[in-house]
Amino acid sequence: MLGGINPAAPQRRGEADLYALIEQNLLSHNDRVAVSDDRGDHDYAWLGRRVDEIAGALHGRGCRPGSRVCLAVRHGVDLVASVLAVLKLGATYIPVDTRNPVDRVGHIVADSGATAIVHSGEHTELADRFGLVDVVLRGLGRPAHPIPTAVVQPSDLAYILYTSGSTGNPKGVGITHANLASYVRWAAQRYIDSPDDRVALYTTLAFDFTVTCLFPPLLAGASIAVYDGVRDPMVIQRILADRAVTVIKITPSYLHLVSQLHSGSTHLRRLVVGGEDLPAELAARVHRLLGPVEIINEYGPTEATVGCVVHTFDPETDRDGSVPIGAPIPGTRVYLVDEDDSPALEQGELCLAGAGVAPGYLNRESTAFTDNPFEPGTTLYRTGDIVRRDPRGDLVFVGRKDDQVKIRGNRVELAEVSAAILNHPMVAAAYVTTVREHGTRTLVAVATSTEGLTESLLRKHLEQQLPGYAVPSSLGVVDDLPLTLNQKVDRAAVLTVLGKLGG
Repeated sequence: MLGGINPAAPQRRGEADLYALIEQNLLSHNDRVAVSDDRGDHDYAWLGRRVDEIAGALHGRGCRPGSRVCLAVRHGVDLVASVLAVLKLGATYIPVDTRNPVDRVGHIVADSGATAIVHSGEHTELADRFGLVDVVLRGLGRPAHPIPTAVVQPSDLAYILYTSGSTGNPKGVGITHANLASYVRWAAQRYIDSPDDRVALYTTLAFDFTVTCLFPPLLAGASIAVYDGVRDPMVIQRILADRAVTVIKITPSYLHLVSQLHSGSTHLRRLVVGGEDLPAELAARVHRLLGPVEIINEYGPTEATVGCVVHTFDPETDRDGSVPIGAPIPGTRVYLVDEDDSPALEQGELCLAGAGVAPGYLNRESTAFTDNPFEPGTTLYRTGDIVRRDPRGDLVFVGRKDDQVKIRGNRVELAEVSAAILNHPMVAAAYVTTVREHGTRTLVAVATSTEGLTESLLRKHLEQQLPGYAVPSSLGVVDDLPLTLNQKVDRAAVLTVLGKLGG
């Protein structure tokens, strides 16, 4: 097994308390802009006061260190303030994407042990349904007494994020304060050049992608531009027109859209690309289009805290196939293993250890997290991603060793989609796969039924069980699954049925 580079010293307690570090900026930067949204610019002093208002409301409703709080806040300055308020109290925030089916939301609430929900006024029914303390952001005032900033331990959980699970239920990844602070401190130094930088925050908090957009600019004394990409899927047009925005984090799928929408010079200085494999052709096209923009390919599973391996795109050398994911960031150690867990020199499964690796999944055991045999007393995370080393020593993503895929940057287990289809009482068998369309991967599926099931009925069923990105774009209902001569599902025949041959 090959060890990576960039070891880092263990964090002391204060270094792992990200809110305490950001609070120094809330108290000292005063009239410097911290967050902008549709209502205008909000300086650090204003943000600090709003954090105290929300923290006071939560504290008054019983939120204490260790409490777990669901966030379902509309995009705007209150989204940022609510996250900070939860952390100020030493509690754990749990992003909830309310576009998801209510049963999925219910699983997240129950599994996480959440006791409260913070929202902008439209989700009281969720609080009632799941027995949560209801904290509405309208009409809050200054707390009667100052709310002290809680002291957190490095092992305390900062947030819990839910990812696709092969059993049909999402699984929670608990990220500690030490995990979060390690990544954010690095990202603030790497991605933020000056207090004049402004980072666009536009995706749901349920995608850990947003961690990069939220914490590093505040830690560096820069600012965040909040846009509502949840309600407006074409929000990238507004972001590109905002000349104050200098840094955008984006998936390759969305980057493909940028390459079609934008032309000419740009005010952007840096694009951080993550969530999916980045084709070299796409990176080169965007680089030609936008001019001297730095494109950074950031790789990292949720279980390793946002990003842990990075590479700066070089148009002179990154010409074919995929842009390398690169080398580990400080504090991360990488290992390559072959199928029998022996050291792999050139290609193998990528395993991770170090400051960003989470302690494990919430309420479940997993073989993905193991004791690290090469560094006793630490945890090894097996990503399931196959990577190779290129001639320069950089890591390059090759593919998956299982049926997990990325759809618009979101992790999807094909088994979860199949389980949801098979959960319909009129379905006997199902097959799910992906095709490449419009520069990204799209889910497609067929199901067998002899009882009059229609595509529209099946789609409605799936929309009630799965998040929108996990519902196949193309669905077909057939009498029998087509098989090859060796009795495996004939993928080409399935794609023909769906009109996707060649995908």
